[in-house]
This record gives sequence, C-alpha cells and structure tokens, in this order.
Amino acid sequence: MNEKQRQQLDDQGYLIFRNVLSPADIKAILSRLDELWATEGDQAGKENYLEPGVRRLANLANKGQMFRNLYAHPQVLEVIETVMGPDVRASTVNARDVPPYTGVRMPFHMDSDKGRARDEKGYSAATAIWMLDEFSVASGATAFVPGSHLLGKSPKEILTDLNALHPDEIVIEGQPGDVLVFNGHCWHAGRPNETVNHRRAILVHYLRADVPRPENRRQHVDADHAVALSSRERELIGLDDE
Repeated sequence: MNEKQRQQLDDQGYLIFRNVLSPADIKAILSRLDELWATEGDQAGKENYLEPGVRRLANLANKGQMFRNLYAHPQVLEVIETVMGPDVRASTVNARDVPPYTGVRMPFHMDSDKGRARDEKGYSAATAIWMLDEFSVASGATAFVPGSHLLGKSPKEILTDLNALHPDEIVIEGQPGDVLVFNGHCWHAGRPNETVNHRRAILVHYLRADVPRPENRRQHVDADHAVALSSRERELIGLDDE
C-alpha cells in the first residue's frame, strides 16, 4: 500500500484493488465452484451456515489449491495485517452466489465477532470480497458506510431501522477480478440482485488470532491438503491452534 491507500483505509475503512484475478483465474474458480455446488447440493455451505435464497459454499481451504491463493494473497494480507496486526486467522473461506432477481436487503451489520467494537488490542476483524461477477447497484453490490469503523459501536446500537438506507452509505461497485478489502468493524449490507446475471464472490473473513472461533468459523483441512500448505498458510487457517 502507498500512503494514500493507508490513509483511505484508516479514514474510510476499505480499499479496492482492480484486476487482481485474470479472466483465466476467474474461469477456473467458477468451474470449481460449479463442481462443488453440484456435488454438495442443498447441503452446500452447511459447514458455516445455510442461507435461504442464495447458494453458498464453505470450508474452501479444504477444497482446492486455488483458494489458498486467495486467503493467503499477499496484497490482501498487507491490508488485513494493517487493520489487525500480524497474528490473524482466515476464519471462513466461503463462496456466495446471489442468483438473478434474488435476495433481500441485508440489515446493516459488522463482521467483527458478535458485533463488538474495537477493544484495547485494536480491531478484531477484516474481510475480503473477491468479485467473480460484476458488482453494481443493480446487482446488489455491498452498501457501505465509510468511516463507521471509527464510531466504536455496532449499527444496532445506533440505527433505529437496520434495513433502511443510510444517508452516508455508498455502493462499492467492481468488476470480475477485483477484490474489496475492509475493516470488519465497518457497517455494510448486501442488496438484492435485480439483474439477469449471477453475483458470485469468494468471501474470506479474517479474525485476530486471540478471538475465539467456534467450529463453524474455522477451516477444517484434512491431511492430504495440509501436507501441501506453507507454514504461513497453516498459521492463517489455524491448523496448529489448540
């Protein structure tokens, strides 16, 4: 990151990097996701949680080497570590597909553990959204309240209607291959997809290593996959954590 990007991350709470994934990368990822959705059927995503109206996948750290290149991407990790420090974990590595004309407006929320504010150690969460389709106002791209991470409170502590438009919200648009990285204490919300196209993404949620992670907020990697991981990748998914 350059100084301007660091300032934006501090003040507004997010950065977006363009064209990080190539068209070939995107094609390979989407092909693998389609395989997994076909195999897992209506139980897809159950390792984390099922979400009505959308397709999900979870525990992707155990489902293909290509996903290692996402959760351990150095450009993303630089942002994540700037937010939380070097000792972080990739808590969830998921895929989410909002089909055409599908979805409801999500309530404004934070990605920090249980919506808690910054503590004496600093921020506790950050998220990367890897865009695999166009993210636009029409397709329901993320509505975001810049600077809300500085408030030290969750939306439910301040807003009377979590589903209402926020006067300061922006919609962060992007193209396939872009990645949005943001402080998990920022208020944000997904919107309905009102287009004829899918809105697919890989979502990587990071937590500070000292934040407790229940079983459905961890990556569970079998021995065949674990042997290929670097020491940093093992650390990121907490493979050696008790």
